[in-house]
Amino acid sequence: MLVLNCSTKLLMLEKMLKSHFPESLKVYGAVMNINRGNPFQKEVVLDSWPHFKAVITRRKKEAETDDLDHYTNAYAVFYKDVKAFQGLLEEGDVINWDQVFQIQGLQSQLYDVSKAVADSKQLDVKLTSFQAVWFSPVSTLPDTSIVYVNQVYAFGIGLTAI
Repeated sequence: MLVLNCSTKLLMLEKMLKSHFPESLKVYGAVMNINRGNPFQKEVVLDSWPHFKAVITRRKKEAETDDLDHYTNAYAVFYKDVKAFQGLLEEGDVINWDQVFQIQGLQSQLYDVSKAVADSKQLDVKLTSFQAVWFSPVSTLPDTSIVYVNQVYAFGIGLTAI
């Protein structure tokens, strides 16, 4: 596990994540906010740098937390290798398993891997999902006199440990 604190590396990560849309969107948004003043007091955890296979954003350990608030205790996840993601989850100090939290991401194996690790810790989990819609920029539309929207649906999974 590596906590990425260098502002130059965080800017590089933001650019790298942008090339993996829409799957990286949750983590990209968190990293973008970190790079613009970090109003939500987040930090980035990776398996390695610069050739990372998994990245998780989380609330800074020194930030005030409410162990029962699953909104502020949210983790965003993006992975290129599901085993690397599982490895980060299994490390003792990446996720605070003693609080209510969400794991959010836009990749298909997120729930199964997260649930397997939570089950190994004998935790109850609840699956939630949402739909994100991605609209093409107006400039890329073929005919602006006709209303046309290109929609790409990405499904996300929030894992709440209770």
